[in-house]
Amino acid sequence: MDDIEKQIDELFQLTNTSKISELAKFLGVSPITIRTWRTRKKIPSSAFRKAKQPPQDDSIHYTKLPFYEVSASAGPGELIECEQESSAISFAPEWLRNDLHVNPNEVFLMLAKGDSMQPTIKDGAMIMVEKFTGSLADGVYVMRHENNLLVKRLHVFPTGVIKVQSDNSIYEPYELTKEQLEASNLEILGRVVWSGQRM
Repeated sequence: MDDIEKQIDELFQLTNTSKISELAKFLGVSPITIRTWRTRKKIPSSAFRKAKQPPQDDSIHYTKLPFYEVSASAGPGELIECEQESSAISFAPEWLRNDLHVNPNEVFLMLAKGDSMQPTIKDGAMIMVEKFTGSLADGVYVMRHENNLLVKRLHVFPTGVIKVQSDNSIYEPYELTKEQLEASNLEILGRVVWSGQRM
């Protein structure tokens, strides 16, 4: 049996399903997507994470958040070739609003890579990002620099200076003015609000 077929069988077992249509419904993808996985002989890791999630209470309404198969580097920037949404993972909207104080329609999920934000964010951790609205305050942000995605802590001072730093003390911080930020090719994508724990 091909390795891809073993992986499909594992997904069937994890989700207690036996048909592609049932598996697709459980994972929140189309049957065509699963057939594409077979053709390409590659299944995204997010599919296995979804399959391993505990069954959800049907009496509770859940919101599917976009999950992007890219990594934002908490260290040297990692080259990103695409940011295509690959799957969705569900959260209770009441928890998002009441505990994280975010709009469920304005957040997405991705992975963090590297050690520069440890111990706050561990290497390989899933992070939830609130889309940037233009209002900058102290916090941890995902930023794009050229073709790199970065996770850094920003401190905003009344003077207009922005301190960019890592939580791991072995990495040196640096400073930018708001004018330099606007003139540079550094784009703020959003603020990290959760990483397996409330931020």
